[in-house]
Amino acid sequence: MEILVIDFNDLEGEKRDKTIELLHQAYEKWGFFQVENHGIDKKLMEKVKQLVNSHYEDNLKESFYESEMAKRLNIKDNLNDTDWENNFFIWHHPKSNVNEITNLFEDLQLVTMNLSS
Repeated sequence: MEILVIDFNDLEGEKRDKTIELLHQAYEKWGFFQVENHGIDKKLMEKVKQLVNSHYEDNLKESFYESEMAKRLNIKDNLNDTDWENNFFIWHHPKSNVNEITNLFEDLQLVTMNLSS
């Protein structure tokens, strides 16, 4: 299966209606898609990724390995070598929740606040 790729440059001009229809299909049928030309600086994206990974390592990793979900997997050896995913959600609209996330690095708070501006 191919992942739908949507070029955000096409939201301007003659391809706008077709691009909006592609967005609708992606949300309705798959729930995800790849974006090209979104306008977010690559250095900023790398900074956010690094800060989120650091937040996970410092604040979420240990509690995940102690969680019932991890225990049910019954993997005793190599648990720390497994590529797990944990998540938390930061939003800014209608009201930001950045201050509600515990132990969030100040740098990560600042970067995410700048993303919403």
